[in-house]
Amino acid sequence: MRLQDLTIVEQVVLALSFVLVGFLLIDPFMLERARALPPEARGVFKAFTNIGRSNWVLIPAGAAIALALVLRRTQVGLRNAAAHGLIASTVGFVFVSVGAAGLIANLAKSIIGRARPKLFDTSGALEFKLFAFQPDYASFPSGHATNIFALATVIAILWPRARVLLYTAAVWVAASRVLTGVHYFTDTVVGAILGTAFPYLVRNRFAARRWLFERTPEGGYRLRGVRTQRWLGWPKSLASQPDINSARSFGNSGRDSQDLGSD
Repeated sequence: MRLQDLTIVEQVVLALSFVLVGFLLIDPFMLERARALPPEARGVFKAFTNIGRSNWVLIPAGAAIALALVLRRTQVGLRNAAAHGLIASTVGFVFVSVGAAGLIANLAKSIIGRARPKLFDTSGALEFKLFAFQPDYASFPSGHATNIFALATVIAILWPRARVLLYTAAVWVAASRVLTGVHYFTDTVVGAILGTAFPYLVRNRFAARRWLFERTPEGGYRLRGVRTQRWLGWPKSLASQPDINSARSFGNSGRDSQDLGSD
């Protein structure tokens, strides 16, 4: 039996069962292992755990979008306009995917209100304070895990060759949240799932509007632009042909987007 064969209710029940098992069995065990780490090891993980923060991605991405859109309107030349549109749509994909995924995670953790591992000795692993909006009750899901997996997924979608390295780095950043005692294991797992799934939803919406992506005849998705695909290491089987009649970049259509389709 495949997961797709289950009803939505059955899938939800199955997912909640796995999460509950994690709460009861895996989280206390992993917290005990984390506390047993020598101080030197914990110091190493603390040194790079903040890579999972979203600010260092979103602030430059937002500035790049604004700059690309300004240049697209001010610089003369169809090729320049198309190039700036491509930059804006690419950075926009990164910004929306990482930013929205992180926003959802932060909102969910504030509403769910799971106690942090530092309160385990007094509250246990199943202490929840709904709508707490307090740092000590903002453990589930992990925002850092959501952010780093969203970023890894976005880059992996654009640059498939790098996916192994990207996800390896994401796993270690997410693990650092557990090994430093800031999050439980299930917090990071659910954050990783959210961060991985959300960029694909954004990609699908972009493809529906022919922003950066497009549907393939087989029903899949691909980047628009043969040269861009080859440069980023996309499989040759997914190489697209330029579509100058319907090319559109980030909501604009017309002759200035024709170069984008064949870039």
